[in-house]
Amino acid sequence: MLLKIFNLTKFKCPDTIIMVRKIIRNIHKKNIILILSNDISTKWDIPLFCKFMKYKLIKKKINNKPYQFFIQKK
Repeated sequence: MLLKIFNLTKFKCPDTIIMVRKIIRNIHKKNIILILSNDISTKWDIPLFCKFMKYKLIKKKINNKPYQFFIQKK
């Protein structure tokens, strides 16, 4: 498994989700990405996105900025 970090702290909704979708589309299965975001809407948008697209949200850290989301492509 490969961990790649993507800093999306400069993006706001809906651009953050659009970027996450583009990033995930271009990684191999079973790889893990770390998304960093400052947009408060990602606290619920990214978990819902993962559920809808059937990606595994391994861990989220949303108490402090930047918010962190560890996502695995199945």
